[in-house]
Amino acid sequence: EASRCPHANYVVQKCITVMPPQMLQFIIDEIMQNHTWFVIARHKYGCRIIQRLVENCPTEQVHDLVELLMDHFLEISRHAYGNFVMQKLLQHVSHKQRGRLDELVEQHVSELASHFHGCVVLGAALEHGDLADCRSRLAEMMLEDSDQLAFMVSTKHGHSIITNLLDVLDGSGCQRLLVLLEGNPKLEEVLRCQSEEGNCI
Repeated sequence: EASRCPHANYVVQKCITVMPPQMLQFIIDEIMQNHTWFVIARHKYGCRIIQRLVENCPTEQVHDLVELLMDHFLEISRHAYGNFVMQKLLQHVSHKQRGRLDELVEQHVSELASHFHGCVVLGAALEHGDLADCRSRLAEMMLEDSDQLAFMVSTKHGHSIITNLLDVLDGSGCQRLLVLLEGNPKLEEVLRCQSEEGNCI
């Protein structure tokens, strides 16, 4: 109940950040009971509890919880609050689980790219990718559908998505992106900012 309370959840978050991980097992056990984790991962306040656990606990301690979350990857990724949990997984899971997470992202590029919250998870995968070749492959896949690319860029996350794509794509990929988004105001804004910072495309 505390994880879903607008006030008590802050107390739980603070406990997670200051207490030794071994003393937090009871929180993980409670979350994993009776499918509670699925409700909490998509709750306005509860999602923060899972994020703090993933940030502060050893990967082996949250391994089973992460596996359950990945079992429902698409539904959580496209949820208004669940997407924050998935973004955090992209930053903190073990190397082995990151491999599975990368595969899930690639399998669902189209479903993520066409969804307001899902495209944020794509951007996080580009930014926090574990392996350069996985990030490059994902970036190339994101260019395959010009309509979906235009949709992603049209959202409030468009600026960061363009920036991440430019960071990951090679020279020819960047040129292809420039052609696909020619005249797009967000692209022009990103290019202007990078020019002022002295970065070259």
